[in-house]
Amino acid sequence: MWLPLLCLLCLIALATLLWQGNHWRSRGLKGPFGWPLVGNMLDFALARRSYGQVYEQIYSQNPGLKYVAFYRLFNEPAILVRDQELLRHILVGSHFVDCAENAVHVDPRRDVLASHNPFIASGDRWRILRADLVALFTPSRLRQTLPHVVSACQLLRAQIPLKLEGFEAKDLATRFTLQVVASVVFGLDAHCLDREEECPNRWLQWLAPLFQPSSKWSWLETVSLLHSPRLGWIIGHRYVPLQMQRWFRDLVAGRSGGDNLLQWLAESKRTLTKDELAGHATTLLLEGYETSAMLLAFVLYELARNEEVQRRLHQELDEVAQRHDGQLMDTAALSQLRYAEAALLEALRLHPAMQALQKRCTKSFRLPAQKSGCESETESALQVDVGTVLVLPVQAIHLDPDMWPEPKQFRPERFLQQPQMGCRFLGFGAGARMCPGMRLGLLQTKAALATLLQDHCVLLADRDQDQVEVEVSPLTFLTASKRGIWLRLERRSTQ
Repeated sequence: MWLPLLCLLCLIALATLLWQGNHWRSRGLKGPFGWPLVGNMLDFALARRSYGQVYEQIYSQNPGLKYVAFYRLFNEPAILVRDQELLRHILVGSHFVDCAENAVHVDPRRDVLASHNPFIASGDRWRILRADLVALFTPSRLRQTLPHVVSACQLLRAQIPLKLEGFEAKDLATRFTLQVVASVVFGLDAHCLDREEECPNRWLQWLAPLFQPSSKWSWLETVSLLHSPRLGWIIGHRYVPLQMQRWFRDLVAGRSGGDNLLQWLAESKRTLTKDELAGHATTLLLEGYETSAMLLAFVLYELARNEEVQRRLHQELDEVAQRHDGQLMDTAALSQLRYAEAALLEALRLHPAMQALQKRCTKSFRLPAQKSGCESETESALQVDVGTVLVLPVQAIHLDPDMWPEPKQFRPERFLQQPQMGCRFLGFGAGARMCPGMRLGLLQTKAALATLLQDHCVLLADRDQDQVEVEVSPLTFLTASKRGIWLRLERRSTQ
């Protein structure tokens, strides 16, 4: 009796899913057919490829289209934007207000502190929260953070003799950026660059693994964050674990003044609540260490693989040091390391922290026809419904040979002339939602690069590794290496 009914229900469910897979075709749009549950993201669903790699494939398989109608996980209809003019309108132009909200699912009841992150916040709230942070990163404020960075670089230099035989670049980079950010944000010594034989502290135990592919659980958390708030509720996902939320609150409550970002926030014109102050401290800490550590690890990797680029960087370090009595750790010297900064930007182009930006439509608006030169532009235009996710495929754009000749080659020279980038480079985002801490991120990574390479070369730990690309983890929403980045240092033979 129950079997026929069960079969009928299964057929109805399957028919519904298949019908959803034709959502875009029924509206006359071009794009791949969406399969039940997985949409066009089967490889991501099976943890075989990262979400950025899946979007890159969709991008490259649909040349000539301004945007591609496709399906995210759970067969959710979405739009992948390819056209530079449309990207500009969405990020900085006329459509920004129509889809200013980032499609990231964080429950403010479970994640009170994370909900104060401007990247996550929506509506007018993100403007207020972002304004609080932007005021911390003016040029004058940035100069005041330099002593914190220099102090961490001195500790990093003491680590170099321990790294001559080999080291995992992301681990060392994370220790450095945690040391910097703990000092810059809280005015604390996190002891992250102490001798490795000492017992690890809470900063390293809790924060270092936070965004890394520790287990299959990482994949579920990524899906919860980017695709399904319901899944997040089922698994009880928190962007910031509960014990870490308590710890951050304790750090904020126990602050003792000083010259640091938290104190500047407390003294700002707008009176902040305890939750807002703790939320901002959480944002500054988490976003300040992980993305910069990833960037430092990847630029060291690319320099190790590209001997000529590293030679030119060494030449710049020598020339700038000579002009500054052998010192690189001051504002003037660091500002003159233009090739070093170009190498950082090129590494970020090849290995963006966020492989795609995902915007949610909050006010219906019209996109032009998918193809240029359509005879009936008005009839072929698409009315974007509220709630639709628009994917801006950062990784795909950064590797598009039409915009970046020989896109997989590491060539910092691309960034020396600083031509009008438009939306070709989205390493820090663009427009009003651009990363407010960009300058501090570049400052600390540039200072670390100069510290490590002023007297040393960086090499691959395994010479056979030269032809092997770093494999990106499919489990995390921030870019991470699947098996680590193993390098070694060697003292330069000539100065």
